[in-house]
Amino acid sequence: MKHKILNVAVGELPDCYGVVAEDVFGKNGAIILPAGIALLSLRETRPEIVSNLLRHGITHVKVKNQPEITSGEFRDALGKVAPRINQFNPLLAQLTIHQFAAIYRNIDDKFLRERGINSLLGFSSKIHPELSKTSQITLSMVTENAANDWAHSHSLNVALLSGFLAQKLFPMWTEFAENVILGGLFHDIGKAFLPDSMRKTEELNPSELRILNCHPLLGESLLKDVGVFSGDILGAVRSHHEKWDGTGTPDNLNKEAIPISARIVAVANAFENFAAKCDDVDKRRCDQALTSVIGVTQTNFDKKVVRTLLASIGLYPPGSVVKLSDDRLGVVLETKERNLVCPRVMVFTDEKGRRAAKLEILNIAREAGVFIKDVFDDFSKRELDSYIPEETPKKILARVRAV
Repeated sequence: MKHKILNVAVGELPDCYGVVAEDVFGKNGAIILPAGIALLSLRETRPEIVSNLLRHGITHVKVKNQPEITSGEFRDALGKVAPRINQFNPLLAQLTIHQFAAIYRNIDDKFLRERGINSLLGFSSKIHPELSKTSQITLSMVTENAANDWAHSHSLNVALLSGFLAQKLFPMWTEFAENVILGGLFHDIGKAFLPDSMRKTEELNPSELRILNCHPLLGESLLKDVGVFSGDILGAVRSHHEKWDGTGTPDNLNKEAIPISARIVAVANAFENFAAKCDDVDKRRCDQALTSVIGVTQTNFDKKVVRTLLASIGLYPPGSVVKLSDDRLGVVLETKERNLVCPRVMVFTDEKGRRAAKLEILNIAREAGVFIKDVFDDFSKRELDSYIPEETPKKILARVRAV
């Protein structure tokens, strides 16, 4: 994740969060403040630093506003938490993304694309049991990296979140949840027929926008061609851009006329879009995505689905890097529906910003006087390594099919 570089007045350094972005040199050329030093630690280790910098004529220092822990460190620590917090199987996530990428590459070859889609249709029976064991869904979502472009990881994330919400809403309807997973996975498959430039930019002219708005219909037709007749799957693909107030596309459906599978996928799709495509990199956080979804619920979404999303991930979604009221830093591990503002937090630093000698797990609900006062990063999504080496599309499809 990229971080802003701030120009901080030296008098504010001891109270800032983050690290020094570049070496600071004195008049004699010696380093006064090395790059990478944690700012909060200056309070105790370098109490004279402000006066020293001013003496050398330095009034501002470049600061990188990153936390003093990394996403990798959090993931490593997460594996040591007891009781274990179950996450979605990364191998199955890799398989799904690579199979989806192969379909996109072979979209003009009827035989290969249908073979790939049929292979993915069988994945729902594997994804749903894994999802049922996943306690905190945001920790199971994946980020874009060199191994997969945004469209493929986005489709998986929407499928996971859609299935998670479906089983929360209708815990006894296993087949429905499996169909919603597939609806989420294939919701944008119609975009595979569009030029790359049209899929990857938001700056479209009216003509291009009309073409883009046809992707739900293209996706529905494509699935019908391979023998998909489930109303839940087809409804989710066709109607995931319908809006609660009837102003959506392609059919201007409103309220309960919108298939319930589509209402679920619409919320999951919006949440994932807000979290991944915000223009401000530093605002690509799940807590802000949740706020954005809530902000347009009145016109766009089924309130029951949005309430389920809120109850499932809380006001501070798992993976959120938070500052506690006593200035300790930590990462949210899980939230409970009974108390959305008081999650469990893995604490990494003490009150002075020093790395804690031992990881501590706090249940905020049980800590008198301790509360979350700021969120400034998000470690929820995880990067996936490439599962299948670069080969010809036919071999990729054949290997995934054989798994």
